[in-house]
Amino acid sequence: MKRKTILIGIILVLALIAGGVYVWQTQQAKTTAAASVQTTTVKRGSLAATVSAAGNVSAPNSVAAAFESSTLEVSARVAKVNVKVGDTVKKGDVLMEVDTTNLNLALKTAQSNLASAQVSYDQTKNDLNFALRTAQASFDSAKTALAAAQANNAQNPNNLIVAKANLDTTEIALKKAQADYNTVAWRGDVGMTTQAATLQTATISYQSALASYKIAAAKINDSDLKAAQATYTNAQVALEQAQKNLETKLATAQATLDNAKLNVEQAQRALDNAKLVAPYDGVVSAVNYGIGDNANGTAVTIVDLSTLQVKVTVAEVDIAKINIGQTATMTLDALTGKTYNAQVIAISPVGSVTSGVVNYAVTLEITNADGSIKPGMTANLTLEVERRDNVLLIPPRAVTTKGNQKVVTVKQKDQTATKVVTVGLSNDSYVEIMDGLQEGDVVVVNTTTTKSTSTGGMGIPGISGGGPPP
Repeated sequence: MKRKTILIGIILVLALIAGGVYVWQTQQAKTTAAASVQTTTVKRGSLAATVSAAGNVSAPNSVAAAFESSTLEVSARVAKVNVKVGDTVKKGDVLMEVDTTNLNLALKTAQSNLASAQVSYDQTKNDLNFALRTAQASFDSAKTALAAAQANNAQNPNNLIVAKANLDTTEIALKKAQADYNTVAWRGDVGMTTQAATLQTATISYQSALASYKIAAAKINDSDLKAAQATYTNAQVALEQAQKNLETKLATAQATLDNAKLNVEQAQRALDNAKLVAPYDGVVSAVNYGIGDNANGTAVTIVDLSTLQVKVTVAEVDIAKINIGQTATMTLDALTGKTYNAQVIAISPVGSVTSGVVNYAVTLEITNADGSIKPGMTANLTLEVERRDNVLLIPPRAVTTKGNQKVVTVKQKDQTATKVVTVGLSNDSYVEIMDGLQEGDVVVVNTTTTKSTSTGGMGIPGISGGGPPP
C-alpha cells in the first residue's frame, strides 16, 4: 500500500514537471515567433527604374589623314614627320610633309603662264576697244552724212522749182534784150550801144540759170542719198562686228586667263597639300610612314578624345522605355571605383535579330569623360528610364499577391492587419505605394513560422529558422 502511494506520487510529480515544460515551451515559441517578425516604416522618397546594358567606349571623331592624290601624282616621298603616337595636336598643326621640289617648279610654271595670259588678255582688250571706238566714229560720221543727204533730198523738188523760175526769168530778160538790140542792129557802132551790153548780160544770166536748173534736175534722182545710205549701212555693220568681236574674242582671252589662274590655284593647292595638317584637336593614334616612304594611303590617324561614346544593345522589351536625352551612370572594368555619367543621343529605329532575340542599338555620349577613359574599354551602364519623386515606398518583400490583388500586412500595436494596396513603379529595392497606406505605417517585411516537434512525452520542442533581414 505504501509502495503504491509512492508510485502515484512520482507520477504526479512527473506530470507537474511535464506541464511546466509545456507551458515554458509555448511561451518560448510565442516569444521566438514574435521576435522573427521583421517590419519597416512606410516613408517618402524618390524611386527610379533602370535598365542595364554594356558596351565598349568609342571615339566618333576619328580621322585617317592622308595626302591628296593630286599631291602624290607629283611627289609622294615623305620629307618630314612631325608627330609620334600619343602626341596631342591642335587643329592646323603640321603632322607630316612630302618633298616639294616638283611642286614648287609646277607652281612657278603656272605663275609664268598666268602672267603671259594676262598680257595677252590686256592687249586683246585694248585692240578690240580701239577697233570699237574707230567703228563707232565711222558710224557717227555716216549717220551725220545720211541725215544731211536726207535733208538735201527733201529740198530737191523745191530747188528745181526755184531753178526753173530763175531760168524762165532770165529767158524773158534775154528775149527782151534781144528785141532791144535788134532795133539798133543797123547801126555801125551797135557794139558800143547799151542794148548790146544788156543783151550780153542777159545771155550770161540765162546760161547760168540754165546750168543751175540742169544741176537741180540731176539731183532729183537721189543718188547722193543712196550713197549716204550705203555708207551708213556699212558703218553700222562694221560697228556691230566690232562689238561682237569685243564680246567673243575678249571672252576667249578671258577663258584663257581664267584657266591660267586655275592652274596657279591648283599648283598652289598641291603645294599646300604637301603638308598634312590636323583637321581638329586630338591625339595621334597611328603614324604609318617614315622619312623616305611612299605616302600612298593613310599617313596619320587622329582621335578626338574630348567626345566619347558607348554603343549598347537594348532588348525590345525595354527599348520603349528609352528616350533621347535620358541619363545613365557608367562604370568601367578598367577603372575600378570610378563612376561616370552618360546621356542617350541616338536610338536605332531598326532592330537586329540574333538567335530569335530582337535588340536595338542605343548610343550614349559620356558627359564627364576624363583622360583616364580610352576607346575600347568595356563600359557598364545603368539607364534611368523612369522616376518618381516624393512617393510612398516600401521594400518589395512587404508586398504579396493574393488573387488579382496586392496586399501588405500592417502592424498596429500587438496586432496585424492585411490591407489591399495599389502599387506603381518598382525596382529591386523599393515599391511605390499609390494607395492603401500612409506615411508612417509599419508594415511586415518578412515573417518566419515556429514548429514544435516532440519525441515521446518528454521531448524538447525544436525551432526552425527565419528569413534574411530586409
